[in-house]
Amino acid sequence: MPRAGSRAVGLVLMATCALALGHCGGGGSGEGPTGPPIPPVTTPTPTPTPTSDPPISQSCAKLPAGNPNAACKQEASEYQEIVDRAIRTLQAEQSSIFDGDQVLSIGAYYVGLIKVLDREGLCAATDGEELGVTDRASSNEQFDVLSAQSRVRIGPVTYRGTCTPSAVPIPQGALPPAIAGCPLPSSREIACGREPEGRYLGHVEAAVAQIQKDKPELFDFNDTAQGTSWPAVKNLDAYFAGVIEILTKQGYCARHDGEEIAIKQGSNTFSEQYDIDFAHKYIRTGNGIYRASCYPAAF
Repeated sequence: MPRAGSRAVGLVLMATCALALGHCGGGGSGEGPTGPPIPPVTTPTPTPTPTSDPPISQSCAKLPAGNPNAACKQEASEYQEIVDRAIRTLQAEQSSIFDGDQVLSIGAYYVGLIKVLDREGLCAATDGEELGVTDRASSNEQFDVLSAQSRVRIGPVTYRGTCTPSAVPIPQGALPPAIAGCPLPSSREIACGREPEGRYLGHVEAAVAQIQKDKPELFDFNDTAQGTSWPAVKNLDAYFAGVIEILTKQGYCARHDGEEIAIKQGSNTFSEQYDIDFAHKYIRTGNGIYRASCYPAAF
């Protein structure tokens, strides 16, 4: 028979345990002490795929793809006056891309004309040489609206011929997947051309300078391109990837297309091309690294 003292000690211990843990041992359930709650397993929210940009021309979106083998010949032009008016409208609405009749941005010029003509219910597209215009699948007219000196061409001289069936809209393949880390959807350029200056030039040059500090092992500073301070690059792929990584951290979307760095930010309105290597051996810096601006963005 247990002593009264021992029973009192046991009661004190049980009370202490109950206060600390809510319950102790046994209880007839066979369960041990309850530990801290286990947090629920959460599935990471996947990064949403960027939605595609709307078409530049709703009028073109309504038509079937054109025939690249359409036969063309000169006839009376139906769209001449509308095309001339579109050019003058664009000059009034976007005067910053012109200096008189000199076109300062080839890409913005063609995209602008396509949008103005779309407001007129006409589908327009360029193959880089001429502007095709139509509102039907049976035929289109071709216009040469830009001179070799990048000046506006206007009037009857711009009409080149009528194609049957229509050669526009120009057939296009599927867009490539969006690049990793870029919040913008894929895009395809309509036209590219060199502008007076590259808007992203300073940031690209800064990225080229930064990677030389961050990863000096990629460069041979004792071997420079003749007449420059441009060091040799030991690993061109790592060099391009490093510059892209720096630009991406600054909020740009960038990729190496096999020849140049393409870069865009904020929207697919345009992208710029930069050539940051010389002779596939050295880095390249200076104003000459800017090559062209593409409208819409080229990737």
